[in-house]
Amino acid sequence: MKQRLFAFIAFIALSLSANAQAGSGAVLGKEIKLFDFTLNTYRLEAGFNFGQAASFSDYARFTFGANVMVGGVYLDFLSADPQHKYSPLSDTQWNDTRAFCINAGYQIPVLSWLRVMPLVGYAQTNDGITDASETIYDFSEDTGLSTYHPYKVTQGSRQHYFNYGGGLSIQPCKWFSINLIGTRHAIYGGIGVNLLSIAQSL
Repeated sequence: MKQRLFAFIAFIALSLSANAQAGSGAVLGKEIKLFDFTLNTYRLEAGFNFGQAASFSDYARFTFGANVMVGGVYLDFLSADPQHKYSPLSDTQWNDTRAFCINAGYQIPVLSWLRVMPLVGYAQTNDGITDASETIYDFSEDTGLSTYHPYKVTQGSRQHYFNYGGGLSIQPCKWFSINLIGTRHAIYGGIGVNLLSIAQSL
């Protein structure tokens, strides 16, 4: 694992070095431009993720999250709620789990349509009790009324992890990106919508 991480860091260093020597990007042939970091300035994205949180553990769950990218700086999260958070009202107290992660990185534009993203972040898992005999009512003007059951983390069950990995961002057009990401504690993908392109077209 350490050898792979060293190779990945060396690749990034060589990429940045090539970009610095070429100014706005290295030209391959007459049409292909490599590592043109000015491309990042034209994208402001927001979108959603879906995939598995707490991968490679007993807490692994399919869930959803969100992402945002500003000028190449990328941030996302995944959150798996307790399994019985929205179950029907009953007298049962469920033994549930929760998992989430938050990651940040930077998109390196290898080609105009392809970026690689080294990522680091934080992940957590915990055990707890979902009390289905109680219901919490939450009202918001945006989402309306939502109801759910309270979840109490079992003392001492909270586990904290340093998360790391990488991903690919494929940008087939100026309107959106498709992201594929694998980290030590999550495997997921997502879509980011380029808000700058939408605003310019209005």
